[in-house]
Amino acid sequence: MEKMNTPRWSRALTLLACITLTWVLESSGIRPCLAEDQPTYSELMTRGELDGEVPDDVSYPTEQGDAGTSTDFGDPDASEYRDPTIFPVDDDEAPGVYVPPTGPEPKPAAPPPPIRLAQKVVMIGRPPYMNVKGMLQQVKGLTDYLRKEMGVKNVRMVTAKDYASVLSALERGTIDFAWLGPTAFVLGNEKIPLLAIAQAKRRTGPKYYGVFITRKDSGILGIEDIKGRTIGFVDPESASGYLFPLYYLKRAKINPYTYCRQVVFLQKHDAVLNAVLTRKVDVGVCLDDTIETIKDRRILDQIMVLGKTDQVPSDIVACRADCHPVLRDRLQAALLKTTTLAKTATGTPGLAPIMEFLPVNEADLARVREVIKATRDIKPPTPRRP
Repeated sequence: MEKMNTPRWSRALTLLACITLTWVLESSGIRPCLAEDQPTYSELMTRGELDGEVPDDVSYPTEQGDAGTSTDFGDPDASEYRDPTIFPVDDDEAPGVYVPPTGPEPKPAAPPPPIRLAQKVVMIGRPPYMNVKGMLQQVKGLTDYLRKEMGVKNVRMVTAKDYASVLSALERGTIDFAWLGPTAFVLGNEKIPLLAIAQAKRRTGPKYYGVFITRKDSGILGIEDIKGRTIGFVDPESASGYLFPLYYLKRAKINPYTYCRQVVFLQKHDAVLNAVLTRKVDVGVCLDDTIETIKDRRILDQIMVLGKTDQVPSDIVACRADCHPVLRDRLQAALLKTTTLAKTATGTPGLAPIMEFLPVNEADLARVREVIKATRDIKPPTPRRP
C-alpha cells in the first residue's frame, strides 16, 4: 500500500500546540516528562541532581492511598487524609467514625423548697356528691387521723359547686389534693398532669354501682319505658351518676338526649333521690349506697330500682404532678396505712371512723378509659336544671 503523507501544515499545527502546552505547564511550575526524554539514574548522578541513593524509607504520595503512603497531597507530613468538617481530627480517634459534638452537661433539677409540715394546712377537695353536712360527718375521723399521721397543722376537706370546679381548684393550686371519682380523674388527667396516690375502699369494697330509680307509682316498669320521660343524672364527670349509666343505656340502644323528653344534672346523689321522690324527674341515676343506706322504710317503699350498671371503680385521691414530694409521700403513706389500722379513732356514731384506702389499681382506670371512649359519641347538651 502507498504510504499516506501527512500535510506539512498539519504537522506544524501539532508542533505549535505541543509547544504552547509545554509553555503553559512550565509557567505553572509543572514540567512534563515524556517517557522517551526521561533521564536515567546515571544521568541524574552525572548532572549532580542527586546526592546519592534514594533511601528505602521514602514514600511518595499516590492517588490510590496505598498503605504507608500519604493521601494528603497538600500536606506531605500528614499521615492520613481527614475532612475536619465530617470526621473528628483528634489523632486518637479512629478515622471515618463520626463523633457528634457534645454540649455542656445538663444542670440537675433544682430540689424542691423545704416545706414546714408543722405549719401546713392540707386542703383536700371533694366533689359535692352529697350534702355538705353529711360529707363532713363521713370524713371527720379520717381528717383527724391524717393530721396526726402526717404531722401537719390541720387537714381540711373542702368542696365546690361541681366536679369541674374541684379540678380547677387543683389546677390553680388552691387545694393540695383532690378526692375524685374515676371518671373525673381520667378526664382531668387529659387536661393537667395528675398522679393517683391511693384508691378508696367503700363499704362494698373497691367497687360500687350506679342504679336507675323511679317511683313505684310512675308507671315505669323497665328501662325501655323511660322514653319521653325526664331523667336526672348527677354530673357529666360522675362515674356512677352519669358515665357508667350512659354506657348501660347505649348497650340498650338508648340515647337519653333523643329518647327522653329532658335530661338534667342535679350535682349530688341525694339530690337525685329527692328529685325522684318529689316527682321533679321521672327517673334518676345515683350511687347504689344512696338507696342502700336509707333507714326510713316509708321512703324505701316508694322507690323501685329499674337497673344496675356494671361495677364502677372506687374513688381516686390525686395530686398534681408537681406536688411537693414530701407532702405527697406523707399523705400516700398515711392513706395506705389505713388498711392495717384497728379503726379506733373517734368518729361520728354509726359511721366508720376511718375509711380505708388501697393502692391504685391501674386496670380499674383502664376500664374507665374504655367506657369513656365507648360513650364519646353521645354528646350532652348544655346542662339544664329543673
